[in-house]
Amino acid sequence: MYSRPLVFLLMIGISCGVASAITMQEDSLQRSIDYVNQLDLDCTLTDGYVCADAEEDSFMQPDSWGRMIPAIYMQAWQVAYEDFRQISDLTQEQKELKHYKLGFTENDTQYIVVFLGLALPHIDEQGKPTGIVSAVFGRSTKYWIDKKSNEIVKKLFYK
Repeated sequence: MYSRPLVFLLMIGISCGVASAITMQEDSLQRSIDYVNQLDLDCTLTDGYVCADAEEDSFMQPDSWGRMIPAIYMQAWQVAYEDFRQISDLTQEQKELKHYKLGFTENDTQYIVVFLGLALPHIDEQGKPTGIVSAVFGRSTKYWIDKKSNEIVKKLFYK
């Protein structure tokens, strides 16, 4: 049907195209990380590393991103945060809380704490943010902490 040299050349062309696309994605991701590393903002960041609108007492509004949580969750958070800071393959910068949203919930026997990495901004070739990408600077991590012993029962890393 097709000659072997033609098939070989097609495979090389496809491989080069895939490698080129991967390189472009890696370049784009590196631009996003470089952009985030140079930010010096004194605000609460949201996905895309955009400052959230600050409004005192906004947590009292039902549609606000700020929420009140049961204070007992902070005890579980402390255990999770101590462990999170010990993750050896994350840099100190990747462990900074400014790169995360926190989530709290519980089941019958455990408190659940989630460190959800902020989505990185998409940075164009001119260095301007143009949206978000489906990647985070750190690592999203979920902890299950026993309510009685206050010890970590399970930990899950997200990719």
